[in-house]
Amino acid sequence: MEQVIKSDLIEQETRSCIEKEYEITTVREADSIVFKCGKSKAVSTLCLTPYTVAMRRNPPRAGAKRLPCMADIVRADADYISGIMTDPEYRMQGYMKKVLAAALEYQNRMKQPFTLLNCDDGAVFERYGFHYIYDKPEYEFKDTVITAEMLEHADKGETVVIEKTGAAITALDESGFLTLAHFVNTVLCRKYGIFAIRNARYYEKLQCRLSDKGGSIYLINENGRIKGSFIYIKQDAQPLREVIFENSADIGDYFYVSDDKKPSVMARVVNLAEMLKHISSRGHVSIAIRLTDPVIAENNGLFIWYIDESGGRMERLAEDEQTVRMRPEVSATIGELSAFFFEYIKLKENVKFESIYLTGPAYIDEML
Repeated sequence: MEQVIKSDLIEQETRSCIEKEYEITTVREADSIVFKCGKSKAVSTLCLTPYTVAMRRNPPRAGAKRLPCMADIVRADADYISGIMTDPEYRMQGYMKKVLAAALEYQNRMKQPFTLLNCDDGAVFERYGFHYIYDKPEYEFKDTVITAEMLEHADKGETVVIEKTGAAITALDESGFLTLAHFVNTVLCRKYGIFAIRNARYYEKLQCRLSDKGGSIYLINENGRIKGSFIYIKQDAQPLREVIFENSADIGDYFYVSDDKKPSVMARVVNLAEMLKHISSRGHVSIAIRLTDPVIAENNGLFIWYIDESGGRMERLAEDEQTVRMRPEVSATIGELSAFFFEYIKLKENVKFESIYLTGPAYIDEML
């Protein structure tokens, strides 16, 4: 209890400092924090919502001759950014930049390793150090395998047999929240290095959001056990999402998957020191790296990056005549470094990188 109170006090003090330094206001709404900028009225707003992620434990546990499981992950708290809005008449006046910089600095001081942003126009946010880290697949039902009529019956609580595969489809109800969470976590930790941790509360909240949109969560069962799950929102531009199967090859029995994946989720490292704790290497590695961060000054400069099996850290080098002439092995924006950590891009061909344990790939197909 004492730790919770202390944590709340730190959070409140941090928000208070950010408000004064950036001349903004913050309001807590349920689990989220809304940042507002404007003198007489809020002309630019941004929402931060908590996001509990599973990150691959680095280095992997030695001698584990089994499939990865939840014991092979660590938990990290991050926030995702949503609801960024600026009144049209106040655009191009720096309000969005101020509110975004304030939100990033808040996360930095709260020692959050990174932040996420669901975005279709990446060029706008690249200026603030973001980079795409996840391409969202697009699905369509295979003709006559799963039909709208089947889903309607499932929504009524019926178990519907899919003739072409022999599996059964049901709609998720509250009695199945925990079972589905266990299934999805098990599948994702085998294939991905970072994903949102599911629990009963996760699906309870998701079910409420889907109900407002006319959507549901469906299970495909075979011989009494879950084979896969998916979300369907009839009115949505992308009605199918979170298609998760124990065996990825089985997805093709039910869905067409587009070859053209759409970049959809961006990320950027916020607190570099915290993020580097999740990056380790085989043996000792040191890399001279020049980082460019347009928002967080402490992430900007010339560093020596030290990595070993216990994690990593970066030591800033003074910008004197000697270091100015020094040629770094790697030059990257903070966004590019983030995408590298999540295994979305390669920075450059360097034999040292072959020894580094990264945190990706990412699975972020949720309704951010």
